Parts: sequence; structure tokens; C-alpha cells
Amino acid sequence: MSSNSSEYADQLHENVTDPVMSPAGARVQQTWFKALCCLLLGYAILGKGIAYLGIPPLFVGEMVMLTGAAIFLWYGNWRYVVGLPVVWTLLALFLWGTFTMVPHVGKYGFDAFRDAMIWGYAAFALLITGTLLAEPTKLEQLIKWYERFALIFVLVIPFTYAVSLLELAPNYPWVKQPIVDVKVGDVLVHAAGVFAFWASDLRRPTHALWFLPLLACVAVAGAASRGGLIAFIAAVGICFVFRPHSRVIWSVIIGAIGVFLFLAVIDLRIEIPGKDREFSAQQVLESVFSVLDNSGNSELDSTKRWRLNWWKDIVNYTVYGEYFWTGKGFGINLADSDGYQGTQWEGLLRSPHNGHLTMLARAGVPGLFLWILPQILWLFLLLTCISRTYSRAHSQWNSLFVFLLAYWSALIIRASFDVFLEGPVGGIWFWCVYGAGLSAAVIYQYSPTILSD
Repeated sequence: MSSNSSEYADQLHENVTDPVMSPAGARVQQTWFKALCCLLLGYAILGKGIAYLGIPPLFVGEMVMLTGAAIFLWYGNWRYVVGLPVVWTLLALFLWGTFTMVPHVGKYGFDAFRDAMIWGYAAFALLITGTLLAEPTKLEQLIKWYERFALIFVLVIPFTYAVSLLELAPNYPWVKQPIVDVKVGDVLVHAAGVFAFWASDLRRPTHALWFLPLLACVAVAGAASRGGLIAFIAAVGICFVFRPHSRVIWSVIIGAIGVFLFLAVIDLRIEIPGKDREFSAQQVLESVFSVLDNSGNSELDSTKRWRLNWWKDIVNYTVYGEYFWTGKGFGINLADSDGYQGTQWEGLLRSPHNGHLTMLARAGVPGLFLWILPQILWLFLLLTCISRTYSRAHSQWNSLFVFLLAYWSALIIRASFDVFLEGPVGGIWFWCVYGAGLSAAVIYQYSPTILSD
């Protein structure tokens, strides 16, 4: 280890084990931290509706990000993160993203900045990491707040999703946007997070009956979103891998199989308002198998072909074409440029239903590499922490890392089937989970007593 890296390790150890923060600074950071958590709650239960709070073009998500950045710089939280190798890859992503965005600002104006937020929201990973490393005890606080979030989400989301599905919410006075606008795939992603939180044994609900409304919500939503359903199944699978003897997980799996067989026997079919799909055992099967092969459902198969054709074109004009190095840039409407807009979108669709292919199309092959690299390093870091905590019998830490891995997996799978990370509702959540995982790994290395078993 070089002397510079050794000095940084010593400094980080001191900051984590004995953080120095003035009372005023602590109050400011606590206020911002609460505001961020309230914002995340709003995104989860109100969806895109809350994203339009603010003064265009500066909305609530960007306000929280800019405020957090000011605190991050003013109180020196940046010192705690700049020496982390994973952060270096994020900084490289910022640099390449800026390099491929700037040439298009003159032509596309604000649209260039809006499209660039797919990597711009990664700033939240740095803000979360800096905040938690400045005051590591906030990690325990964050877990307690998520425990409350889980209960609120399970109680409220059936109502807000129904309001959104039936289009009962009024629009904002200044924009044609419903105050409540929840996407079904997002519901399944956060349901996956709540399930992982409980199933990992990080925290358990006071009664097992809390699982019933959660799984009922998953059953209804899963029939309408194959990407969201796959994300939820992936989270359950990860929990099962690391908790193979968990009674909770086995009960859920057996119960789900039983309910599915019951629905198949009675052939229950309920039309989902506003969707060309129904709630039935057959629809759930078609949603899952359409990801791997033709399902026999013309609507599912047609949207799948539409996606695959568009993704193939993106690969052809980047990996094998003229846009290899810098892509088409940020600001251009990819749906219009690539010929995949379609009358159903009325010109509103800007990016393919895959965040990773969006980065390839807009930032070229180098941009995709710099997008994937931080994810691979984060994944390796979490798996290493899971292994260490298991061997050392640090059960609370192990549960935390399993929960974060399952949540991250659900989010990244969700981003592979829809326009998710490109907006604040999905992007901010994703990078906050990423930052929580990164900071938890660092805190565990230098101060594992923060969480008690």
C-alpha cells in the first residue's frame, strides 16, 4: 500500500470511529437527511406525481440534490469519499457523461441536462456516503426509518396505486400531471425491498400478517408488469440463497405456489383497468415466460419484439457503428432518432426501455463501460461483506448487506425493462441504495460495533 493510501486509510478510520461535526453542522445535515428520506417516501407511494413539486425546471428532487451538494462541500464531507476506489469510477462516469453532454447543450438546451440525469443522480450516492461516513450512527437511524417506511408502504400503496390506476387524482395547476402517478413496476420494486428487509432478518414486522397485504399487492401488480415481477422474484431468490433455512421465505414461497394453484383451478380472471391484461394465473405465467420466450400473448410478445429490435439497433450503431465512442449524446430524442416513437407515446418517449442501453446509445461504448464498472465493484464489495459477516457471525451486518443486495438487484432489473433510472422516481432511489451499501461497507470495515448483534 502506498503512503498516500495508507494516510487516507488512517484518516478515514479516525473520521468513522470518532467523527468531528459541529452542533450546527450536525443539525443541518440531520435536516437534509430527513428531507431526503421524506422525498424517497413520496416517490415510493406517490410516484411521478411528487416529482413535479417545485418551480420548473427546478423540481423537488433537484432541490434536495443541490442542497445536499452544498452541505457536502461546505462541511467537508467530500473528504470522506474521495479516497474510495468505487468513487473514482463514479467520478470517471461524471467526466465522460459531461464530455458527451456538453457538445449538445447548444442544440437541445435543457433536454441535454434532463437526459444526463441518468448518471447525474449518481451524486446522491456520494451525498449519502459522505453523510453516513461523517456520522456513522446515522446508519442505525436509517435502518429504523426504513422499518417505518416498510409499514407505511404496505398500508398506503394499495390505495395510491388504485387512485393512479383509475386516474382519480387531480392534476397540478401548472402542469398536466396527476398528483398521484404510481407505476406498477415501481410498486413491485419497493415491495421487493420491503420483503427483503423483513426476510433478511434485519427487522421483522410485529406480526406475520403484515406479509399478506404485501404479497396481495405483488400478486395484482405482477400480472401487469413482467419486469417488476421478475425484479421481485430476483429479490426473493437472493434472500433464499443467503437464508435457505428461513421459515419466512419458505412460508412465502409455499403460500405463493398454493395461491397460484388455487387461482388456476378456479380460473379467476379480473380485468385490470387501463391495462390490456388481466389478473389471473395464466397472465402471471405469461408475464414471466415472455421474458425468456414467446408467451403466446400477442400484446406481451409485440412489446418484447419492439424492445429487442430497438436494442439491437442501438448495439449496431454503437458497438458496430459510427457512434462507438460518444454515442448520440444527451438531449436528442432517441425514440424519434431511432424510429421507435410510435403513436401511443405521442412524442413523449425519449429513451429505450433499458437504462443500460440508454447509456450505450447516448455515451457510446466507453460510457457503457463506465456505467457498468461501478456496479460491478459495488456488487463485489457487497458480496465480500456478506462473506465476511457470515464467517464472523455478525448477523445484523449480514442481514443489512443481504437486504441491500436484494434491493439493488430489484432496482437494476427494473431498469432493464423500462425508463426507470432516467427519472428521479427511480434514479434517486437507486443511487441512494447504492450509496447506503457503499457507506455500510466502509463503516463495517472501520467500526463494526455500530450495529450490534
